[in-house]
Amino acid sequence: MKRLILLLLVIMFSVGCFSQNIVETGSAELWKSREVKINEYISEGLDAEDMYRCGDALRYYYWALILCKSHPDCSTLVYKAPNNMEVPLYRWLMRRVDEVLSDITFIPVRQEKAGDNEFLFKVTYGGNSVDGLNFSYNNGNGSSQGSVDNGVSHITLVHNDMHSVAIVIDLENLEVVKYYDPEVYSLINDLDAQIDFPSARKNVVIDKAKKITKLDEIKSYPDKAMAEKMQKSEEFIESVSTPEQDYLKIMEKIEKGIVKHDMNGLEKHFTPEGFEMLSKLFSYGQGKIIGKPTYKFMEFGDEVICRSIPMQFDFSKNVSFIRDIVFRFDKNSKKVKSIAFRLTDVTESQIFAKDKWSDDARLTLINFIEDYQTAYALKRKEYLNRIYSESALIIVGSVLKETKKTDNIHLNERVKVKYDTLSKGQYMQRLDRAFSSNEYINIRFTSTTFNTVNNTNNVIGVQLKQEYFSSNYGDVGYLFLMVDLRHEKPIIHVRTWQPNETSIDDLIDDKSFVFD
Repeated sequence: MKRLILLLLVIMFSVGCFSQNIVETGSAELWKSREVKINEYISEGLDAEDMYRCGDALRYYYWALILCKSHPDCSTLVYKAPNNMEVPLYRWLMRRVDEVLSDITFIPVRQEKAGDNEFLFKVTYGGNSVDGLNFSYNNGNGSSQGSVDNGVSHITLVHNDMHSVAIVIDLENLEVVKYYDPEVYSLINDLDAQIDFPSARKNVVIDKAKKITKLDEIKSYPDKAMAEKMQKSEEFIESVSTPEQDYLKIMEKIEKGIVKHDMNGLEKHFTPEGFEMLSKLFSYGQGKIIGKPTYKFMEFGDEVICRSIPMQFDFSKNVSFIRDIVFRFDKNSKKVKSIAFRLTDVTESQIFAKDKWSDDARLTLINFIEDYQTAYALKRKEYLNRIYSESALIIVGSVLKETKKTDNIHLNERVKVKYDTLSKGQYMQRLDRAFSSNEYINIRFTSTTFNTVNNTNNVIGVQLKQEYFSSNYGDVGYLFLMVDLRHEKPIIHVRTWQPNETSIDDLIDDKSFVFD
């Protein structure tokens, strides 16, 4: 009998639902809502895996685990797998997290002329470059934070005689979940410790790190479909490339100024607006260049686009981002007219793959989306005020109180109107509050679809899956922008945001409007 009781205890511990007990008292409605949220997080995790955003996938799976662990029926909840088999939910989540973690690889590399204590990591999942992964590592004198963007991460060690680096992949993402899902945040804090996954700990031997000359050597896409998209992107970039001429010398001076965090002498290489953006970039957290940039120059109309300087931005509470910074030159003056945070390789490839569109149309769209996300990061209210039409239709939230005809655009009859409508002035007031109350705002677009609106040339409906995280708020949802590119500057006629829970059938897109 004693042996039977012991066996039951072992089984219960292996399932994990009753260890570190966080099961709460609550109503049937509460438990049902948690089951719904668990399945939503699993769906998000699966979608993220498909886009090689394994950091996001792990985050969603782990949050689902926390919700499952808090459920009184944890041991009996089931998950209906894609093959229609029903499996124990908690066990499936534990196994899925472990499988993803086990397939993540950190490969150390070093760039020529890098410092003795500086390393880059090529980070892959199933051999493919990954996005959105956060981790901590032992720098030789304590713990530091790292992040991965486009398959690349950068670390700095305190001592240059270390032979290996201990890494722990962040599953909780506390600073994100704190505002994104306060319920999960509270449950995590009720745990005595993080749910342990030995596979989240990586020991990376750095003694024989391979030396590279270009950051592009780090990127890897053995997946055939993704490799074809990346090849198309490279072919497109090569087709619009331009000789370096004098631009390389200017970029080397800008690079040196960023390294020293010194703008003296740089103003002559920028237009007034461009220099103002550089100033904002210098004040965006603690920025530093990671690795040695490899520059590519592309000719586009009256611009020369320089891609790019990879930078890491560190903020308080161990928050950091890696972003490639694009510099756009005015071709006549050879001065930088604007700066932007580049899109990820995956998002960019979705636009470059639209080969029925002209080169100019694709580059215009990329420039616009880059400018849009950069404006939020650098809190460029004046730019956002400029690109929104005075009578733009701006829809947010969950309920649309009234339909409103504006800019000769109105919702067509098939769209269910369920959203709040704001005037441009009201939306700008919201931006004021967001900009003044946040240390940082970080927007990422994880998928992109776009088409002309009613076959109107250069009026484009862009639908983006948007992740919005700031120091006091976070959400994921669907952003739709109707952008008019027929003028000297882009104009937004429509902006809608729909929560992540929105049914695919109810998403607003380019077919949702009549452009008169």
